[in-house]
Amino acid sequence: MKILIVVTRSEMGGAQVFALNLARGLKASGEEVFVAGGPGEFLPESLAAASIPFYRFKNLARSYNPFKIFKFLAELKAYVGAEKFDVVHLNSTNTLFGVWRLAALRPKVKIIFTVHGLSFLDANHHTNILLKSAYRLFFKSAWEKVERLVFVSRLNYASALKQGLTKKGEIIYNGLDQAAGYFSEPEAARAFLSEKSGIDLSTSYIYGSIGRLAYPKNYEFLINSHIEIKKLQPEAKLILIGEGPERAKYETLIKSYRLEKEVYLLGEIKDASRYLKAFDLFVLPSIFEGMSLSLMEAVVAGIPALASRVGGNEEIIGAENCFALDNQEEFLEKLKSVHMPKSEAKRFASEEMVEEYRRIYLH
Repeated sequence: MKILIVVTRSEMGGAQVFALNLARGLKASGEEVFVAGGPGEFLPESLAAASIPFYRFKNLARSYNPFKIFKFLAELKAYVGAEKFDVVHLNSTNTLFGVWRLAALRPKVKIIFTVHGLSFLDANHHTNILLKSAYRLFFKSAWEKVERLVFVSRLNYASALKQGLTKKGEIIYNGLDQAAGYFSEPEAARAFLSEKSGIDLSTSYIYGSIGRLAYPKNYEFLINSHIEIKKLQPEAKLILIGEGPERAKYETLIKSYRLEKEVYLLGEIKDASRYLKAFDLFVLPSIFEGMSLSLMEAVVAGIPALASRVGGNEEIIGAENCFALDNQEEFLEKLKSVHMPKSEAKRFASEEMVEEYRRIYLH
C-alpha cells in the first residue's frame, strides 16, 4: 500500500508531530509511506532521519489567495497522479481544498481527512457569522467527498454532528511515539531550562506550557493570572516553550505587568517535551483544541496538568482537572488541589493509532 500524508505547514506543531509519528509507525509496519507539506524544516529533517521521503508543495500555505490555492491543486494532482498513491491522507484546512481534484483522479485514490480541531467552527472561536457560514459550507461540501473522516476527540465529533456538518466519522486518538528513557529526569530538565532562560530554576515552582504562541493557545490567560498564582505559589515562574505570531503581544503584556523576571518565552526547542519533568504543573488554557499532543505528553511524563474545558482535554486529564475557558477563579481553585491523572501511555500509544489508520486505509 502506497500512502501519502499531507499537512499544510512543515514547522514544529501538533499536526506535524502527528504526521511524523504516523509515518514512522506505518513504515515500521511495512507500508510505503510519503509525507508532503508546505513551508518549514521540522518535518523534512525529522523524516530524513527515519529515511521517509518528503515532498515540498511550493504553493501550499495558510493562505486563502485563490491563485496559490489553484497552483497547489495543480501540484497535488500532478504529484499524486505521477506517484500513483493508493491513499492520500489530508490534514488541516488548506489541504482539504485538494479533495475536488483528488476525487477526479483515475484510477481512484482513497481520500482520508483527519479533523484535528474545528477551528473557525468551534463554539469558542470568535469570528463573524458570515465567515463561520462560509466555513460551514466548505467543510460540509469537502467532507462529503472524503471516503473516511476521522476526529481526534469525542467532543469535536459530537459538535460536528450537532452542527450538521457530517453524518459520518470515527474517532482515533493521536498517538505518542516515545521510547523508554525519552524524558529527561527532573534535575537535568531543570538545568536545561535554567540555561535557556538565563536564571536558576532549581528551587522555583515551574508551571507553563509547550505550544505555538498563537491565538488558539490563549497564553495571555496565564500571563494575566501570574500575579494571583504567586499568591498560592510564591516561587512560581511561568515558562512557555514555542514560537509564533503572538510573541510580540505576549512580550508587551509581560512588560506591562513588569514580569520580565517572572515569565519567560523560551522560543522553539527541538524535542521540547523531553524536558517536561522540569515542570511542577503543565497548563493548557486553549480557546479550542482537538486532541492536544503536548497535554498527552505531560500525562505520560507524570506531570500534574490543568486545562481549559475544550476539545479533547477532559478525555486526556479528566473533568476534575479542567476549568471553564478564561475562568480565573475556577483555575486558581483547581490549582490548590490538582489531581494527578492516571497514566494513559497505552491508550495514547503510537502503535494503537497506526493500527487504527491502517484499518481504515485498507477497508
